Parts: sequence; structure tokens; C-alpha cells
Amino acid sequence: MSGPAAPPELRARARASGSKVARRVLDQPLRRIGVVGAIVLLATTAAFGGLEEQTQDGPEVLEAGTPVEVAPFELTVHRVVWTGDLPGQRLSDDGNRWVGVVATVRNTSDAGVLGVTLRDALTLSGVQGLVQAPVDIGVTASAVVVLEDASPLSPVQPGLTYEAAFLFEQDGSVAPPTSVDVQLQQHTWRAGSLDPELVWRFPTTVLVGTLDAREAAAGTPEQDT
Repeated sequence: MSGPAAPPELRARARASGSKVARRVLDQPLRRIGVVGAIVLLATTAAFGGLEEQTQDGPEVLEAGTPVEVAPFELTVHRVVWTGDLPGQRLSDDGNRWVGVVATVRNTSDAGVLGVTLRDALTLSGVQGLVQAPVDIGVTASAVVVLEDASPLSPVQPGLTYEAAFLFEQDGSVAPPTSVDVQLQQHTWRAGSLDPELVWRFPTTVLVGTLDAREAAAGTPEQDT
């Protein structure tokens, strides 16, 4: 008999740890390693990197159109556009504009994920005049919306694929960008030092790419417009 599989929360932590060894171990029936052994394995991997097969020196290169796993999402960044008028979205100043990163989003975890985690998953750097204050992982989006109807993308339901736009407000007195540095962050499923609840935490930059930016025709970030 194959025995029971590892519980979803352990498998999620294995994905978040980035360790191929941990994922292979948890693909085995638990009777081979035991629940305690699996927990110890993941604790070692997530906290100390002891089972990592190699250490990544820095973020990998992000390429447009290529799906990438950044737990708890799979993201495919398509293009960057800017516009001064986006139906359904209100700028803090009429003279400002939106810089939008159009991407396909899929939640690869086993439960819904709130939009605040999604906003942390894709950030910008090197763009002058963004209204949102930068944090250590870059500038987060003011909003993430579904392209079809401009509705807020929250929560992101598991297993579903969305065509979305990450929206960043830019001061209108600054020239619109011709290129932007897009950063993708990977989260870790774990408890905090003061909070025992298991949630997606500690976004870490794992991919960075410089993408061309252009004006969106007809005030929309959708394809071919």
C-alpha cells in the first residue's frame, strides 16, 4: 500500500522552501519518513537551507511571456503600458497616470489568497514619480484588477487563472516610463516570530527583469488595444 500523502500545509511549505529535496521527500508516502520526520525536514529546509541542493546568488532574470512559480502563485508577465484614463479606476490627482503590468495569475496553493499578498508578489523599481511609497521589495501596486471588468482581484481562488493588471499610480508631472524594472517575490508559508498563525509571509525577490513600457491605446491595458 502506498500510504497517506503528506498534508497540504506541509506540501505548501515544501514548495515555498524552494528545495527540490524536500518536495521529493514529501512525494513519498508518510509511512516511509513519518510525520515527525517530515516536519523536521521542512523546518531545517525553510529555516536554515540545510537541504538546498544549491544556493542562488541572486534573483533570476524575468522574461516576458514565461510562466514562473513564485509561491503561492504562478505569474506570467506579458507587458507594461501606461494610460491617463482607466475606466473603473480613480487617480488621486486628475493629472496623474496609471502604469500597468499585465500578467496572468494562478493561485497554486490549496486555499484562497488575499489581494494584499498578490500585491506583494509583483513590484516595480527604478520608475520616477510613483505615488506609492517604496518598501524593501520595491513599490507595490495601488491595486490589482481583473482585466475583463476592472474588479479587484481578491481573494485569488485556488486553481483559477486570471488575466490581471497590477496598477501603479505615477505623478503626471514626471515623464511616463519607457522601461521599468519588474520584480517578482516569493512568499514562505510559516508562522511569524510573534504570531503563531500559518500564513504566506516574508516576500523575497527571486526574479527581476527590465521590460519596455508603452502608451496604451484607448486607455486600456488589454491586448492589441
